Amino acid sequence: MKLQTRLTALVSTIIIVISAAIGLFAIVITEQNEIGRIDKILGNSVNQLIDSNDDPLSLALLLADQSDQKFTVSYVSKARDITSLNQSSGDLTVVPTNLELSASLADGVTVNTDGLDRIRTMQLPNDEYVVLSSSLTDIETAKSENIRYLFLFTLAMVLLGILISNYLFRRDNELNEVVNSLQKNQENMREFLGDASHELRTPLTVIKGYVELLSKNQATDPVKTSEYYNRVGHEIERMQALINDLLLIAELEDQSSSNPEIINFSREVSHMINDLVALQPNRPIETNVEPGILVNLSHNYAQQMLANIFSNLRRHTPENAETKIALTSKGNRAILVVADAGPGLPDDVYKSGIQYFQRFDRSRSRESGGSGLGMTIMKRIIESANGSIQLRKAELGGLEIEISLPINRD
Repeated sequence: MKLQTRLTALVSTIIIVISAAIGLFAIVITEQNEIGRIDKILGNSVNQLIDSNDDPLSLALLLADQSDQKFTVSYVSKARDITSLNQSSGDLTVVPTNLELSASLADGVTVNTDGLDRIRTMQLPNDEYVVLSSSLTDIETAKSENIRYLFLFTLAMVLLGILISNYLFRRDNELNEVVNSLQKNQENMREFLGDASHELRTPLTVIKGYVELLSKNQATDPVKTSEYYNRVGHEIERMQALINDLLLIAELEDQSSSNPEIINFSREVSHMINDLVALQPNRPIETNVEPGILVNLSHNYAQQMLANIFSNLRRHTPENAETKIALTSKGNRAILVVADAGPGLPDDVYKSGIQYFQRFDRSRSRESGGSGLGMTIMKRIIESANGSIQLRKAELGGLEIEISLPINRD
């Protein structure tokens, strides 16, 4: 059984026990108070009968008629026949037992005839009794109603407790997901910073070595000198690309630096497709670009995002790999889908999505000259425009990227 289920069951049990205990206590106290009130009225009447020299039956009938709490006056003969002398809801149809008659001389006693009645008695000569009785039907009915209300109230409290528990668990799960995501991002950041420091140290070491060779004139061969300069330039470009990507991520973190504008997204995508065709004319490309789709996004960010998508396509998939590119509008969203028949990404990436500062393949990024931060940059750009990005395995066999951005219809 899951922890959530066990805790929910525990909360429900506690609610049931507490509600039932408090409710039943209140019901019992109310019942006892009502019975006590009847006992007081009947007891006062019996005391007046005892203290008076008048005929007990006549006085009892007078007291019953004057009382706010109506009660029945009955006469029990020595032969234990019972006769009701007036009419009320407490008429006795069965003679109380001798034990009940004796016990009710001093205190109220509950007897069960056709229903529950409360009685007090006064003994007459010759073992005869005057019996004062009041029905407990109304009290029993009220108690039954209160028990029913208690059951409904307890049920409502249990349902409310379950709803609150589920809400709190859901919020707790959401909080845990946020915490886990932050921890994952921190791990990715630490891992990336370690890689970045290594990536920066490596070209610096190479540059330092070649600069020392050149400064000491140890390279006299013009061909080798040119090669050394080319290597230095290449390493500088690698460092510059990494630094530029880090600066761009820092800029995207600062929301105040964003400057959205209305751009023709269809035109930007079409330009990138034309560049891809020009650079890789042998690539089989299927395109479907709906014209006139406008979005709110910085022009520079849009170009950076699309450049990352198409540069990854060129660098990480064979030139003869089939590619499908589609830009369509669905409701108030612009949907860009880019799918290829390349090697794709690891399966766990499709499940977890893009994590900040995550590099899916370090060696591939290094070999292709990239910093490995393209996906992070794309995610930042898209989220800054209230959009979303999804990665999944394409039907072509490689990677499929789906980007959703709100359309500007003003």
